[in-house]
Amino acid sequence: MLRSAPLALVLLTSTPIACGDGQTPAKPDPSPPPAATPAEQGPWRFRPTLEQHLPNGAVAEPILELSLPREYTVIVLAAVLRTGDEIGLERWTFEQTAGEESLRLREGGERVLRLQPGTRHPQLGDLRRTLATPRAVLTRPIGLPGDDPNAVIDAVSAALTVMRDPKGDARARVEATATAVRGLDDAVVFERDAIWVLADVLVPKPSAIDVAIQSERRARATFEADGRTVTLELQRKTDGWAIASVDAPAPPAPPSDPTGGSETGPASGGLVEL
Repeated sequence: MLRSAPLALVLLTSTPIACGDGQTPAKPDPSPPPAATPAEQGPWRFRPTLEQHLPNGAVAEPILELSLPREYTVIVLAAVLRTGDEIGLERWTFEQTAGEESLRLREGGERVLRLQPGTRHPQLGDLRRTLATPRAVLTRPIGLPGDDPNAVIDAVSAALTVMRDPKGDARARVEATATAVRGLDDAVVFERDAIWVLADVLVPKPSAIDVAIQSERRARATFEADGRTVTLELQRKTDGWAIASVDAPAPPAPPSDPTGGSETGPASGGLVEL
């Protein structure tokens, strides 16, 4: 098994977003594991641990890491594409036994966020509460580079297009999914679970998007998609612009069946059910 540094060492050597007072219990101090170079690994301390547990043929790209020192637990949320399957955003949970240096898999492959229309996962609320745990250490880049808010819409649209291309390269698709999620605020990803809504309205990219700059850190975009007016609110974060909210009415209802029935479809005029 590839050895992974304990949580206390992670808190000392990584550069995540800290929550709470940052105090952690004493832990062993083993040597760090053999892993990818910093340039290859990026901000993801636990990428090697995740990759060693993936099934054969699967590829993954992290979008979030959460260290819970008091519980000796690490949660990795990643875009994962398995052979013969659709791409998904999966939660992988690892734990460390006191006195041991390696992380062991507790639970892997739970798809907690939607990339396609469907039912909200019943454990998504628990994940949101876990992300707010005091003294947790969170790594979750938010925002895409660029001074123009138009750039984030272009980038997210392009990334979602690659994500939804079933003939695309597997590695490119998981990386594109991670890029799209980086361009979305937590409210879109975890509160509304609305990545799939953005994919529906931004793929293909709308022909005309009206962006109104409201301040140095806020903008609003409106455009037409499938006969409906969509509104996006954008905010400038530390790492760049991000989409902070999406208001997308449900598509118009299909025409009635002249025999007296009607085709199945969303009701007209309401918001997309999230």
